[in-house]
Amino acid sequence: MNFRHLIHFITLATLLFASPLMAHERLVVAVDHAPPYSYTLGETRPRGLLIDIMMRISKQLNVSLQLTPCPISRCVKLIKAGQADIGGAFIKTPEREQDMVFLDPAYMVLNSPFVFYAQTETDIAVNSYQDLYGKRIGIVRGAAHFARFDNDKKLNKVAVQSERVAMDLLLKGRLDIVIAVEQTADHSLSVLNQPSHRLKKLNYRHDEPILGFAVASKRSENQKLISRVQTALLELANSGELTQIVDLYDLPPVNVK
Repeated sequence: MNFRHLIHFITLATLLFASPLMAHERLVVAVDHAPPYSYTLGETRPRGLLIDIMMRISKQLNVSLQLTPCPISRCVKLIKAGQADIGGAFIKTPEREQDMVFLDPAYMVLNSPFVFYAQTETDIAVNSYQDLYGKRIGIVRGAAHFARFDNDKKLNKVAVQSERVAMDLLLKGRLDIVIAVEQTADHSLSVLNQPSHRLKKLNYRHDEPILGFAVASKRSENQKLISRVQTALLELANSGELTQIVDLYDLPPVNVK
């Protein structure tokens, strides 16, 4: 092999072996359909608050995003398995903390109660927590609510794929009541053209601020990159830019501890 051929060989070998290291870094982001904060159904590309935040961070870190639409239950599974790196608007629970890192600060604060819906024409009444017993309660599979409700094994909770499915089953009489966040449920009913006049909100409601966090998978192979995402999120919060982003969704300013 002459010198010229040797240089060519070394150059080709360098490109072949260096290319994986030089490849553009990518984050897989699991996105569920949760209007008005994220939209996947009927969209050519998912859009919403988490995506706005991650687009800003990806630009800063020079990484690409792979947006993966999924029902919340599927999103949870992808994140737990490390098949998705990032998810959004997750309520913190001890169970979730086993598989997920909650990225500070919480970017979504909803001062909206958990409410219960029933068919208007029924005589179902829920005036206290105790009135929930003995009723078929529709919940979204994989969703978190408030601790007492989530941990109560005596309640008859029926898990379904989405809030829309839950409302459909309620209207068909296959569920007695459905739990939902008032602010998001009211919006969903309006955009999905569901007959809200056939539904009533029951008297009992659970009031506490709902904090929504971006989360990262503990089983992701991108732990170093996730650490950079956490740093970038804090920088956005400290600069006030994160508050500017969430303000577009009528959410309160981000609280930086």
